[in-house]
Amino acid sequence: MDMMLPIPNTLSKQSDGFLIKNPTKTTNVYTFTEEAKAADELKLWQQDQIAELKAFLKDYDMTSISTDELKVVGRRLYESGIIDVSAFGVFTYGNGEFGADGHQANTDVKFNALALFDEQLEDYLGFVKSNPSVGRSPGIPEYIQGLFDANRAINALAYFVNSSRDDLSVDEYA
Repeated sequence: MDMMLPIPNTLSKQSDGFLIKNPTKTTNVYTFTEEAKAADELKLWQQDQIAELKAFLKDYDMTSISTDELKVVGRRLYESGIIDVSAFGVFTYGNGEFGADGHQANTDVKFNALALFDEQLEDYLGFVKSNPSVGRSPGIPEYIQGLFDANRAINALAYFVNSSRDDLSVDEYA
C-alpha cells in the first residue's frame, strides 16, 4: 500500500511591502513651493476647483496616510482626469504589503507617501538602469511614467494640504 503524504503549500503570496528608508523625508525634486505650479500639475485652473480640492484634502496628510486613504485620493484624481491609470495604479498599490492569500494587508496602517513614492521611483529607475532590457519590456515605460506622475501629483496634493491659506487663489497678486 502506497501512502501519500500531503505536500505542504510552500508558495506564499506574502510581501512585507516597500521598506521606506527615510520615512521622515518631506521634500524631494517634485516638491512644489508655488501654488500656481501645484495647481497646474493638478490641472486646476479655476478657484472653485482649488477650493473643492482643499476641502476634500482636509482629512488627509500625505506624510501619514494609509493605502486605504491613498485609494480614495487616487480615485478622486483619476476620475477627475488629473492622473492616468498608471499613476492611479501607484496610488492603489500603496505600500505594497500583501498577505499570504495574495490580498493587500494592513491597508489601514499609515506611512509617508511622499517618501514612499519618491523612493519607489528612485529604486525602480536604479533597477532598470542596471537591467536595461527590462526598460524595453512591454508596459515598463508606462509604469515608469506612472511613478513620475504619482510623485508629482502627491507632492502637489501635499502643497495644498499644507497650505495655510483658506482662499487658495492662483492669482499671486490677489
